[in-house]
Formats: sequence, C-alpha cells, structure tokens
Amino acid sequence: MTLAIVKNGKWRRVFNAIFHTFFIIFIITGGLVIFHNVYFTPVKIVGRSMEPTLQDAEFGVMDTNKWRLEDVERFDIVIIQPSATIDKFIIKRVIGLPGEKIVFDGNGELYVDDRHIDQDFLPVDPYRLDTCRNASSIGCYTPITLTSAQYFAMGDNRGNSYDSRALGPFDATQIVGVLFSIEGVCENGAGSSEAGVTLQSCAVRGYQWPRFY
Repeated sequence: MTLAIVKNGKWRRVFNAIFHTFFIIFIITGGLVIFHNVYFTPVKIVGRSMEPTLQDAEFGVMDTNKWRLEDVERFDIVIIQPSATIDKFIIKRVIGLPGEKIVFDGNGELYVDDRHIDQDFLPVDPYRLDTCRNASSIGCYTPITLTSAQYFAMGDNRGNSYDSRALGPFDATQIVGVLFSIEGVCENGAGSSEAGVTLQSCAVRGYQWPRFY
C-alpha cells in the first residue's frame, strides 16, 4: 500500500512538471504571436523587382516603428511610398545614405564617397551587370550627392526595377517600413506587376522557415 502511494506521488510530480512546462511554453508562444501581430505590419511581395532576394507572392512583416525608421542602414530593404497622395508602395534596397556621394560604374560596382563598397548580396551576372544598362540612369557614371534627408534605393533585379535611377532619391519621410522577415508564400495567386508590396495578409498562406533581414 505504501509503495503504491509513493509511486502515485512520483508520477503526479512528473505529470505536474510536464504540465507546467507545456503551460509555460504555451504562454510564451502565445505572447510571441500577439507581439508579432501587434508590433509588425504584414506585407506581400508583388512583382519581380527584388529578385533574387525576394520572390513574387512571398509574404512577411515590416517594422514601421519610429525608432527603426530613424536607424535605416545601407542595404536595408525598405518599403517606400513614392507619393503621399497615392496608396501604393514599392520595396527596394537602400544603397546610398543621407549626405553621401554615390556612383555606379559600367559593371554595376558601387562607389560611396570615392570608396568601393562590396555588394555581396547580389550576383554579378546578370543582376549587378544590369545596373547601368541605361547609361542615362541617375547615379550611373556621374556621381550624385544626397541631401541630409535623402536615400538612394534600388531593386536587386536591376534590369527590371523602377527605382532611384529613374525616380531620383527618396526622402526619409517616404520610407514607411523596414522589412523584418519573409515567412512564406501566398498560395492564392501571385502578383502581376512591378507594384512592390501590398500591405495586407494572404488569404491562403504557405508557411516556411522565416528569413530575417
């Protein structure tokens, strides 16, 4: 009888330990999900302008908080609203920072304040070589100096991206978010234009292991 009580007490302690462990994991996971959904803003990639880094119909989240927007760094991937009067957004990579002088040579190599900057995120052929396919593009062959509130941003798919080379530098106030992660692919259809991003969730999601930026 005593042995049975001891055994029952032992298994009760084991069960309680397992229960409390799973309860704590559940609480932490729930907290992270709530934080993720409240803190970040969903984005869906539309078009091919950020290939090979981002693919059409992928979805993820961006950070729109003030502290992050005030700390944009070179090669961050940002979401830009080109016009305050049009509810349309594009997604590009920051190349030039406020106050810098930037220029690309014929091979798409980047020089900032006369210093070569490696672009190891981008394959040379064909993406980097397409940077100055149009010799009259802004920032190609002829340096451009940014003001204290301007950023030069481009798509990684440089042969298929409408960016600062045509639109000119973007003002800091036009950057509405910084890409935080890509979490999967929308299974309810891909985009059909070089629109950039839509600020909405997918109706049908195919989750993958997240990629952080």
